[in-house]
Amino acid sequence: MYSEIAKKNRNDILKFLQSLGEERRIYSAHRQGLEPLLPDMEAYIYATEEEIIIVLMDPGTNQRFGDKDEMTWDLALTCEMYRNRLQRLSKHVPNVYGVLVTSDHVMECDDLQEIWDALDMAIIDSTEGLDHLSLPVNTEEDLPVAFPLDFLYNAEFTESDLAFAEYSLSTLIDPYTTPEERKEDMDYLIKEFGMYDEQ
Repeated sequence: MYSEIAKKNRNDILKFLQSLGEERRIYSAHRQGLEPLLPDMEAYIYATEEEIIIVLMDPGTNQRFGDKDEMTWDLALTCEMYRNRLQRLSKHVPNVYGVLVTSDHVMECDDLQEIWDALDMAIIDSTEGLDHLSLPVNTEEDLPVAFPLDFLYNAEFTESDLAFAEYSLSTLIDPYTTPEERKEDMDYLIKEFGMYDEQ
């Protein structure tokens, strides 16, 4: 799903999301707010056993964010916290991706594309029709991902959850951190934050 979404632009993204919402094998839901970082933002979630995609809708009216970089970073942190929480539930964790669909024009798209790619984020700007948007969803409870996602919606995230996610993403995009150093740091933090039970 994500690879297809990332290819879309302002002219076809909403039509594609509509088709995803009509797909019976894909879980989808409309969320008014994503805790704890995006409580005042509207989002659609699309999920299979392999992928979870959080699509943040920004009609350009939210005044809390100074720019789209900040909004995108908070979405990336939300995805990372969701992924970390899912790892506590199951050994099989879907890839979690973030997509920002905004009515505003994002001038820095090309300059920051490499960073957004590393964070598994996509931005689709200059999209019209985001006000009062209503896309179809499929919250069928029998779908395998329905329960873990319901758990995520009701989860309470702590300062430690946020700190862990921030460090994880920061080292991921730091050009001076080697993969070996990142793994060593992450293994240490996993134990420090108690992210997983000792086997």
